[in-house]
Amino acid sequence: MQDLADKVWGNRAFHETSGRIQMAWLRRELGSGQASLNLEDANKLMRAASILATSTSQEHRTEAFRAATCTYELFGADSLPLDQALRVVLTRLGNFPSFYTRNEVANAGSDLPLSLAAEELVSTDGRTVVLNHQRLHLTNFQHDLWKNLVDKRRVALAAPTSAGKSFVLQNYLASLFNENPNGSVVYIVPTRALIAQVSEDLRGSLAAIDGERPEIVTVPIDAETPLPARALYIMTQERVQLGLIAHPDFRADTVVVDEAHSIADGARGVLLQWVVDDLLRRKPALQIMFASPIIENLGVFGRLFGLDDIKEFPSVEPTVSQNFLPVGIGSATKGRITIFTCGDGSQSSREVMTLSLDQTIASRTEKLVHIAARFGAGQSNIVYANGAAEAEKIAIQLADLLSDREPTDERLALAELAQEAVHPNYVLIDCVRKGVAFHYSNIPTQLRRAIEQAASDGHIDFLVCTSTLLQGVNLPAKNVFMCAPEKGRTKPLESTDFWNLSGRAGRLRREFQGNIFLIDYDNWKTKPLDGPKGAVVVPAIETSVRDNTDHLLDVIADVETSKRADKPELESTFVRLFSDMRSGELANTLSRVGVNAGTSSYQNLSQALATADSMVALPAEVVRRTPNVSAHKQQRLFDLLADRIAKGRSTAQSLLPLHPRESGAYQSYADILELCHAQILGLDTSRNLHRFHALLALRWMKGVALPQIIDEQLKRTTKKDIRAVIRETLDLIETQIRFQAVRLFGCYNALLIYAFDQAGYVDLSSSIPAVPLYLEVGASDKTMISFISLGLSRVSAMKLNDLSARKDLDKAAAMRWLASRPLESFGLSPILTAEVANILAENQS
Repeated sequence: MQDLADKVWGNRAFHETSGRIQMAWLRRELGSGQASLNLEDANKLMRAASILATSTSQEHRTEAFRAATCTYELFGADSLPLDQALRVVLTRLGNFPSFYTRNEVANAGSDLPLSLAAEELVSTDGRTVVLNHQRLHLTNFQHDLWKNLVDKRRVALAAPTSAGKSFVLQNYLASLFNENPNGSVVYIVPTRALIAQVSEDLRGSLAAIDGERPEIVTVPIDAETPLPARALYIMTQERVQLGLIAHPDFRADTVVVDEAHSIADGARGVLLQWVVDDLLRRKPALQIMFASPIIENLGVFGRLFGLDDIKEFPSVEPTVSQNFLPVGIGSATKGRITIFTCGDGSQSSREVMTLSLDQTIASRTEKLVHIAARFGAGQSNIVYANGAAEAEKIAIQLADLLSDREPTDERLALAELAQEAVHPNYVLIDCVRKGVAFHYSNIPTQLRRAIEQAASDGHIDFLVCTSTLLQGVNLPAKNVFMCAPEKGRTKPLESTDFWNLSGRAGRLRREFQGNIFLIDYDNWKTKPLDGPKGAVVVPAIETSVRDNTDHLLDVIADVETSKRADKPELESTFVRLFSDMRSGELANTLSRVGVNAGTSSYQNLSQALATADSMVALPAEVVRRTPNVSAHKQQRLFDLLADRIAKGRSTAQSLLPLHPRESGAYQSYADILELCHAQILGLDTSRNLHRFHALLALRWMKGVALPQIIDEQLKRTTKKDIRAVIRETLDLIETQIRFQAVRLFGCYNALLIYAFDQAGYVDLSSSIPAVPLYLEVGASDKTMISFISLGLSRVSAMKLNDLSARKDLDKAAAMRWLASRPLESFGLSPILTAEVANILAENQS
């Protein structure tokens, strides 16, 4: 069959016919009329596709899918049994999920000739697995991955968004809890938003397992609370680190590192590597999976962690196809545009159609708004914006074009949630009523998940996104619109991110192909179509050690001119190397990033670390509790605390952070942040930024609703645009409170505990409240934290906490409290009511 496939591929007539059919499909797709079609061409092309589908060449198989799906959608099955023919092509490609894209194809199996039916039966049987008493048909890629997982292989996989890797991973994890009644799984995600998405998906996978379900843990368990016998921990690397510190006996049988390429992301990448190393150290035989979008050097994970038994699964053919459509601007004043196609991005450009929008499209915003509105009507669309402010502006204008729409119940419910979760003046409220939404990083997690679900369900058909969408969010759409896309300030989107974003075009089981509109592509600063699809991942610690050696040596040496600057990535690398030096692991860590003993780089680093060792008296286990703060800075802060504690017990007690409910908490936090801003961040504290952050942190930890916090900010900044103030407040909460303040209080608490122990005030350590946790979750009452631990959003937890007379309920008691009351008694909005109902159903089934 391979010889026959090669012969078909070498036939010029095949390529001409395929190009003609695909162009006709595309013109119909874009609404430019239908060209004359030849049924004989359709017959020949479908036969050729069925042969190419058996090829081992991915180029052949990709073209087979495109040609067959376009032919079927153009001609249908009235004159020829093209539904059966397409089913044969999909079977040979191993793309069984795509059967269900069209009912005709899904139901065509019983009409197949006996020989082809037998072929399908053999093919599907060989790729079928039984999970929780259900038979699942997997793609070739999914089945190969599944076999390796059940054989307990360690794997590193990189695949497009539509390849279905998450489906396999999550169902495999569910199967583990049938095998091992006391299993423990750690699922590491790069963002808090993904905690909610993965938790929701895994709850569905776990619903059908036999026996008792494992406890899903998303909030670190304190040292006084025993670990559950069987648990699935879904956490960021920061939360996993807290769990490892609090529980020396914490071990995992299985670890999933989702979006594993984030190991290259600065200080957080260094911490991710360290957390994985610790998990492997505690249980060397654990099974581990590294999952990423398309990357080229999957071997980096085996090298970095010293694992020589990792099975690599490189990029595979997607289960849907993408059409790349450059859009030329002929006249910005009249809105005259020409659409071209370059197929899957690898072909030369061909003109598809020219038309006039009768609308000025001079700015990038105007181009995105009016071209998306013209070609995305009635479909699912992602519009890429360069930043949160632009995303809001584009959404406002799209909603204005749809002002005649009547809001549905689902859109009204989403608008109500936006009002509750953010503010009554949040511009998203009016947008979602018209079926338009925006999506950026600082939107509260529960609202973001609701937006994503509404887009997935079709209630939102225009979703304006920023680069947040690249952070593992599984949200495909029929069309993606881009115009000079950027990531960060004025930095063009790199080709690997471009291909990642493009992979969101086309929804498995909803359409066979997705479209990517590249608006005004000739004027983009870069041409990502010409760039590599796969990224080369360079671990953050390797970047620090090999590419920023001089700066790293300055941090290690505590050079006077730079010691006050905050350099989290370099400081994290320093703390890691410092800890490894003291434990005798330095040579091993450096060799894994290509710095071998005997080289000048190794000697320079070793000498600098030895000098640092003589300057830092803190034990390594204390320093590593705050892995992203230089050991020198920690030593200076410790010395200040120790000097004050030496003045007596009353002075020592005054250093204790107060609980957010205590009077005097604000001053306590302001004093602590003043110390940390000066010693760790190197800020000028005369500007009193620490006092502002202390106030904001206190309100957040008390569980004050975000709309109220935003109201307070609006009163302080009456001359600023309301939209800007809301965005800035969301950013403050996420970056300064839920990240920076967590880091600073975490460091302060760790050093204070050690200082108390050294001074003989061990009893005072138990009085230190878990301020970093309170900051992370936005709550300090035990009951509210318990509600959040059950999987409820902060918005729901806050409202339920207000109804509960007791503020000391643990997780089990909070669940009993929820179950003892009728849902309607909580007075929650529809989406929040559904959230509580889902948690109750999960725990009662």
